Amino acid sequence: MPNAARRLALAGLACLLLAGCAGFRGGWESVPYFGDTPPTPSENRSFLEATPNPPPLELPGLRLQVTLDNQLRTHDIQVYLFVLPLHIDPRDHYWKNHTPGKTRVHITVTPAEPGFVFRPAQAVLAIGNRRFDGVAGFDFDRWDREGRRVGEGGTWEHRPVATELHLDEPGRSYHLSIDFDTPVPSPESREILLDLSRALGSPRHSALPLIRFVPMRWRGSYS
Repeated sequence: MPNAARRLALAGLACLLLAGCAGFRGGWESVPYFGDTPPTPSENRSFLEATPNPPPLELPGLRLQVTLDNQLRTHDIQVYLFVLPLHIDPRDHYWKNHTPGKTRVHITVTPAEPGFVFRPAQAVLAIGNRRFDGVAGFDFDRWDREGRRVGEGGTWEHRPVATELHLDEPGRSYHLSIDFDTPVPSPESREILLDLSRALGSPRHSALPLIRFVPMRWRGSYS
């Protein structure tokens, strides 16, 4: 093992073994919103307090939580007793993007009534003047060996959604995602739009409005 890698591994082990080990990491992320007024960050958090998840988007008949996998980590520092540095990583890293060259949008949908249908190929991600159609959709849940959804046991997996998925259980949170054939956009961009108007809807309700994204700092602490 190279000396640098050995030192990094020992520092990580020390952080697990020593009481009082802490630290913080942070960077930029794209926060979704509807309408013309973007959300504003809270100014009352302490330096080591984790950034809370953005609130869900409330719409007639359903609640949405949307995240892009373009969260950019710009710093990662682990310290002992809040003083002694054990590990410092200043490199920029899209740490939640696991497929280079693609962007995945995660959508948690909680319908209040039956009738909503998810059609991932109808989703559109716009980045500046470029538009990308959804190329694959997934349903994350517990599945048995025959591919049936199970409440307990089974294996947690992202199962492909062929064409459409009916969200017919009110109150249930469906953990869905859509892949787009483009590298992740910069979270500092203000020109990201997500159009789900044809990808998620119910005949009882109007089409979903455009989802916009605003750049926002995030941070999290080790304890």
